[in-house]
Amino acid sequence: MPISDVVFLEGNDPEEVVNSEDPYSYGKWFNAKNIDTIPLSLLGEFLGVSSYKELMKGFQPVHPPEGEAFVLSFPKALQDRIRSLNDDEISEVINPWSRIEEFHDAPEESLRQYLAGLRDFLNENSGYANLFLSI
Repeated sequence: MPISDVVFLEGNDPEEVVNSEDPYSYGKWFNAKNIDTIPLSLLGEFLGVSSYKELMKGFQPVHPPEGEAFVLSFPKALQDRIRSLNDDEISEVINPWSRIEEFHDAPEESLRQYLAGLRDFLNENSGYANLFLSI
């Protein structure tokens, strides 16, 4: 089953992280519940950050992808917008976001908790995060 999580590498080499026996021992991690580039790009479009297509282009490998795990950049404008969300804005965007095909009508409360948790995680750490994918 694919894994998608958000990570602050904190100066660690992305290749070392993905090639490690325990990548989660490097940096700081947020369990992203396998919410990856497509739902995040759609979220960004709903929030008015940019178009889905432009946001998808912002998720680029930060090292040459080899094997089944890799680290992607996470568009800074999207991270900044998520950081700035207040609880009311989260509540407003959850309904349309929960209806995307990738979520199969996921429970809104779970997505609300996820987005509030991601916002807090991004705000508690300095710099910009990356997206870790393992397929």
